[in-house]
Amino acid sequence: MDYWLKTYPQAWAEIAGVGRAARRAPVVVELKASAQPIRIRQYPMSAEARKGIAPHINRLLEAGILKPCHSAWNTPLLPVKKPGGKDYRPVQDLREVNKRVEDIHPTVPNPYTLLSHLPPSHVWYTTLDLKDAFFSIALAPSSQHIFAFEWNDGNTGTPGQLTWTRLPQGFKNSPTLFNEALNQDLDSFRQSHNSVTLLQYVDDLLLAAPSEAECRQATGDLLQELGQLGYRASAKKAQICRQTVTYLGYKLKEGARWLTEAMKETILRLPVPTSAREVREFLGTTGYCRLWILGYAEIAKPLYEATKDKVPWAWGSDQQK
Repeated sequence: MDYWLKTYPQAWAEIAGVGRAARRAPVVVELKASAQPIRIRQYPMSAEARKGIAPHINRLLEAGILKPCHSAWNTPLLPVKKPGGKDYRPVQDLREVNKRVEDIHPTVPNPYTLLSHLPPSHVWYTTLDLKDAFFSIALAPSSQHIFAFEWNDGNTGTPGQLTWTRLPQGFKNSPTLFNEALNQDLDSFRQSHNSVTLLQYVDDLLLAAPSEAECRQATGDLLQELGQLGYRASAKKAQICRQTVTYLGYKLKEGARWLTEAMKETILRLPVPTSAREVREFLGTTGYCRLWILGYAEIAKPLYEATKDKVPWAWGSDQQK
């Protein structure tokens, strides 16, 4: 790994910090015609949680990803404790903002369909997880105010508002906007490297090649391209030039793929849906498994019936099966 870090320093978040997509124009967020500013006060936050997210807020302020503002809009932060530790991360509740923003057609690919494009002859793999990916896409100044939230600086005790200058986590259109931006930026790489396959699922990249030599060459070229474009990969999560990797919950080896144990556990622990929306989410997750479930379409048919708009919500024995 040292070779890749030293040779392509601009490609790594651990060295180059948060990136900014050099060729992407700032995103303008379109509000619905009837949209009015939503103001939700900050929920009470424990001293431990505030102390836990403060370093993250300060880091984002220093990087210019957050900035002070005065806005008629305000939605709350929800400090989320990371599993197995004492660290917190700030998560903004943008549900009310999302309701007031125009939808765009989602173009993020289905993982099952995406992996069907992987040639069985390509048995050397590199996976890259782009770190803080949404933060590499700038928000137009005219759209920044709708993402404001309250923040009390622990040093001064002075309350105020901050907002995002980049695409925020929790914004409903961020995955599609980022997916399309990166896909367009990597188009020239794909055209100039037609002997390898490059798959993209939002911020997760998989490069597959027929040989180790081709994989190493293409991986270096990809890292060089990402650094120049302004994207940053996580060195901690990178899997470089291997014959066995994990990608999107699948284990890939020798041109074949199967579910990881972690993905199986995730699916088995899914709760019973209580609404049509939750059924759609359930089907989206179990769609990962259709390759390994004989007669998946027939088994899932009652569930798809339950998601139809004009069908009253009902959960019976057919759905439970």
